[in-house]
Amino acid sequence: MSAPSPSSTRATATVAVAAASWGTWSVFLRPAELPAATAGTLVMVVMALAMLPAIRRAPAPRWDRTTALLLFGNAAFDALNVLTFFGAIQTTTVAVAVLTHYLAPVLVALAAPRIDGYRVRGAVPASVVAVAGLALVLEPWRGGGAPLGAILGAISAVAYTGNVFVVRRLGQRIGVARAVSFHAAGAAVLMAPFAIAAGGDPTLGGVAWLTIGAILTGALAGAAFVWGLGIIGAARAAMLAYLEPLVAVAVGALVWHEPLGRFALVGGALVIASGVYVARGDSAK
Repeated sequence: MSAPSPSSTRATATVAVAAASWGTWSVFLRPAELPAATAGTLVMVVMALAMLPAIRRAPAPRWDRTTALLLFGNAAFDALNVLTFFGAIQTTTVAVAVLTHYLAPVLVALAAPRIDGYRVRGAVPASVVAVAGLALVLEPWRGGGAPLGAILGAISAVAYTGNVFVVRRLGQRIGVARAVSFHAAGAAVLMAPFAIAAGGDPTLGGVAWLTIGAILTGALAGAAFVWGLGIIGAARAAMLAYLEPLVAVAVGALVWHEPLGRFALVGGALVIASGVYVARGDSAK
């Protein structure tokens, strides 16, 4: 096993920090007390605006039909991901929603050799181990949940998988700042009808706190993830995304006083070990 290059190490660390930051979303979402579609649309609008200053320093984009299709795909996949994942959380237990959503790294590991042309050795079995570890952390068998919630979570996993491959190529064509800003604007447009239907009663404090989360956990973390994704590849980046549910569980315990399962430490260790193994592994054509 060869040692990772310095640039790969930095990219790995950047993706890991970005993914971990996504686990803090509940800190910003819950105080806003808005429906999922309304909150998601607001987040996308703020992300689009927050990245506009960075576009002025970005290199010239490569605009053509392929870029336009990638941009539409990125926006559509992200809108579907947000709507179905938030819908799963509202329909079933958080444990079932998160566990089905995080089938995505397994799907990415399976698809990467065909789509990216590279195979990360051990990615598929490591993903399976990570899913098992996540199950030990979340213990979905402790509570019931509607089958619709699990279906929505699985759809969000497929959408997330598609997004990983699309956004990497889009970032290489138009730059990270444009990829984050433009796709967020498109996703906001696609989600707007659902937000209008859902309504909500926003407060100044709730919107302000959600805006802060959209800038930090949305725009900046999203840009960091896309940059790192372009260096370390889809399979490794998807595995590191398992840090998100681990942080989310920790935030639930520390901030929202949600109890941890008996096997949480064992499951967390399996998830982290799987991510480290894949992050340090070799790639092969």
